[in-house]
Amino acid sequence: MTTRLLRLAILFPLLFLLAACSGSKETPRAAAVQKVSGQVAGGLRMLVIDPTAESHHYRIFRGDYIQVRLVSDEPFTIKIPGLDVSKNYPVPEDEKSYIKIPDAGTYPFTIGEVTGVIEALEFQAAAYREVNSREASELIANLKPFILDVRTSGEFAGGHIEGATLIPISQLQRRLEELKDHRKDPLFVYCRSGNRSTVAGKFLVDAGFEQVINLRRGIVDWARAELPVVK
Repeated sequence: MTTRLLRLAILFPLLFLLAACSGSKETPRAAAVQKVSGQVAGGLRMLVIDPTAESHHYRIFRGDYIQVRLVSDEPFTIKIPGLDVSKNYPVPEDEKSYIKIPDAGTYPFTIGEVTGVIEALEFQAAAYREVNSREASELIANLKPFILDVRTSGEFAGGHIEGATLIPISQLQRRLEELKDHRKDPLFVYCRSGNRSTVAGKFLVDAGFEQVINLRRGIVDWARAELPVVK
């Protein structure tokens, strides 16, 4: 009996240690934070490029609208073949200053003699998810979420989802206080194609909103599914 008790006394601590070790395997992954480059201002992700840097690998989120400049503020041309982009900075007054990154992937670029890569990542967070148009329609009917449209006022006037509140993506950072009563509620966000709303989703999650739902392909897909819009 004494020998058996001794064996159990040795075995139980070992089993506990093994369970603790196996249970900790997912901790680093769960705690991982997506590291991206630049800062967001006015709805644009600003990438400042130093030609003398050792690495020119920049990570952004799929859906980001990026604006590029050199640390020296000199004029330059950026070419991104995968996006069919060749843009001169500073840009002419009649041309948009940003570059749209609509899909996740890796996009090589050049700026003069500088070569690098822009890597677009899918945004992931515990408080964030994406739905298609049919899923969104059911979600709106059942959960009655707060509906946020982050397009322009002109786009909104041309047709929007019933019950939507308009806050353009360029104004969202400074108007987040208007949404404070909905931090714990389901908050459904959409734009034209799902890009600006992805950027908005990250703003909202970072600001502490707990249930952010993005319409993956935007109101274009909503209309394609013949779901209703109002004016």
